[in-house]
Amino acid sequence: MREAEVAVTVAIEELKAWKAIYSECVKQRGFEMAQLIQRNNFFMIFQGVLFAGICQSAAMVPVVSMIICLVGLSSSLFQAAMAAGAKYWQEHWEVSTREAEIEMTLWLMAHRLLRTQVSKRKFKIRGDLLDRLEMRRTVVHLFEDNKNREKISKTLRKSRPWAKIMNIIIMMRFSASRIPVYVGLAFAVAWFVLFLCTFRIEGVEYRVPSEVTGFPITELKK
Repeated sequence: MREAEVAVTVAIEELKAWKAIYSECVKQRGFEMAQLIQRNNFFMIFQGVLFAGICQSAAMVPVVSMIICLVGLSSSLFQAAMAAGAKYWQEHWEVSTREAEIEMTLWLMAHRLLRTQVSKRKFKIRGDLLDRLEMRRTVVHLFEDNKNREKISKTLRKSRPWAKIMNIIIMMRFSASRIPVYVGLAFAVAWFVLFLCTFRIEGVEYRVPSEVTGFPITELKK
């Protein structure tokens, strides 16, 4: 009888511990996503200020334009690095969550087996221990790939049957945490091109193609 109570107690405590780990992993993953959004918003605002600054200083103070481009290029690379770091930790917590889900599933199976054995063999153990043996058969896997893909697709088709292109884009599952990395790299390319346009190297000829006209200002006819 004593061995049965020990086995039940161990199973209860192990499941309790893995539940706590699971909860912490989900919490930390959400924290990383929230911080990614806030940090990325800061960089986007900063980039907007820099673009406004270079537009105002264009062809007025050359060295200022060059420095702004350098700052913009650096901040874009930092933005991409920040987003990549956040993505790494998000993946870390998702992997940890999946591992906790597997352990919880195994211990839930152990709970069912123990409860079955206690009932079958008529073991007499404390009632509070028996009540704490959980009989859940499944655990919701939060980050299991493609688990609800078909259901989501049916829901989209049912709720927005006319928005076929939008539904296709949604089902492509673009990563919200990867997009900031791409945005930072795109800004870096733009700032690098602008930086190249701020100076000339003797013996090297390069210029903006004549086909690039921008937004030409047309004079109003009197």
